[in-house]
Amino acid sequence: MKKGFYVLVLVSCVTHLLSVVSCNKYPTYEELKSDELKVIKRILDTKGIEVITEYPANGVFEENQFVQLNSGIYLHVVDSGTGRRAQAGASGTTEVLVRLKAEYTYADSLYQYDTFQNGYDPFYFKYGSALSVVSANGTSYNQYYMLFSIGLESILSYVGDSAVVKLIIPGYSEINNYPAGSTMQSSDRTKYVPIYYDKVRYTFY
Repeated sequence: MKKGFYVLVLVSCVTHLLSVVSCNKYPTYEELKSDELKVIKRILDTKGIEVITEYPANGVFEENQFVQLNSGIYLHVVDSGTGRRAQAGASGTTEVLVRLKAEYTYADSLYQYDTFQNGYDPFYFKYGSALSVVSANGTSYNQYYMLFSIGLESILSYVGDSAVVKLIIPGYSEINNYPAGSTMQSSDRTKYVPIYYDKVRYTFY
């Protein structure tokens, strides 16, 4: 009788242990990316977006036409700006203000941000220092934590002062082995969160 009792206790302990291990198992990178790509596909379908594989030779995008960059970011250029490009280095570093209108879905809830509205400060960084700005705000649950990323800075390789673009930045995207998205996008170990930027405007000063 006692033997049977101890066997039951052992089985119960093993089952509990397996349950704990199972509960602590996080999705792999490939699983996270696969799930996020399904979300991105819904965004593409909902917005009627056509994805192209090469940047237009003349720099002009058709309406709702996005190019997927090597980083994984989707880019549509509305206005490439004045032609003045951002600079970093001894000769002077460009200071950049970014205003944006963006949305993302998290836990089945839609979140929307619009810093073009009065009362919302623009994002600020010196060109080449976006990573340090992201790092400094990595644990602060503010707009920088939610929306600012080195992905936003990377677009200045294609456009200049006063440029206006649309973007989709996936949580899985990377630039030089760093997450291209905001801290929020990849901080949840069970999912990546893509952000759709309906309007991003860069202003140099």
